[in-house]
Amino acid sequence: MRDLLSNKYLTLLFRVILGVVFCYAAVDKIVHIDQFARAIYFYHIAPGWTVNVMAVVMPMVEMIAGICLILGIMPRGAATLIVAMLVMFIVALTIVYVRGVDINCGCFSVSSRGKESAVGLIWRDLLLLLMGLQVLFLGRDFLSLQRLRK
Repeated sequence: MRDLLSNKYLTLLFRVILGVVFCYAAVDKIVHIDQFARAIYFYHIAPGWTVNVMAVVMPMVEMIAGICLILGIMPRGAATLIVAMLVMFIVALTIVYVRGVDINCGCFSVSSRGKESAVGLIWRDLLLLLMGLQVLFLGRDFLSLQRLRK
């Protein structure tokens, strides 16, 4: 089983999937930053003064980490950022679910069509988290610019 999980092709696949998912998720947030700030606000988790900062910084971090994972530029750091963000997203979605709040998660689209089941989002993020952990701990240098540089 460990051989399958540490397979360099599987790791590359996970790196690319995570990178594309995070880049895709960042685009709509960057384009509609005001709506993303509103989505963050409706979670009622972060202090009000942090909402705009989070709305500006989070999509940029998602985009940069996604690009770095795809290209293999500092893949350990990019995977660490993505794993940390996924843990944060899972915690936030769980809090909202436990509270019974129906919100637009702001995950891939900040429009009203972006509403999805919190449980479904948590499962999706858990799957992405497992992929991120595999990339982080079981190899990430295959076909990476980082490896070419060495």
